Amino acid sequence: MGGTPPVAESDALYCANHPAVETLLRCNKCGKPICQRCGIRTPVGIRCRECAQLRRPPMYALGPQHYLLTALVALPASFLAGLVMQQVGPFFAFFLGGAVGGLIAEVVYRATHKRGQGLAWVVSGCILLGALASAGALVFFMPGAPLAALLNPQVLLSLIMRSNVVYVVLAIAAAFARLR
Repeated sequence: MGGTPPVAESDALYCANHPAVETLLRCNKCGKPICQRCGIRTPVGIRCRECAQLRRPPMYALGPQHYLLTALVALPASFLAGLVMQQVGPFFAFFLGGAVGGLIAEVVYRATHKRGQGLAWVVSGCILLGALASAGALVFFMPGAPLAALLNPQVLLSLIMRSNVVYVVLAIAAAFARLR
């Protein structure tokens, strides 16, 4: 019947990268023998690593200027969002926190046209800093609030609670998911 003939012992191929591994596979571009560990599945078949040209997509190629731009965009947006979210309370923050975090991430994406785990971490830190800074600004600008009172642990705890923890957690989760 029209099947392929069996491979003879002398026709055995060995992987170009692992000489001790016998294989029947070849790269469909250059013809180099490769084993299953070296083969990369592509839409046009199995190729060696050199022919598959594995590269990071340009959207995820980040430089220092992208991180700086991210911080310059996310920190003011997070500060403003923190001021607004302090006024809505934890109940509405539960419903709005994720949307606000996604909005901050979208603003960063439109400014940088980049994504990546590094950007997600920077935006998450900016959301946290923005919420704490907005809570601190409200406490600091209150009449009669001396600077020494901010060093009191009870005042610090109220500052953290005032920063609307529900909003911060949901906004960070949404921004991280959007930019990752």
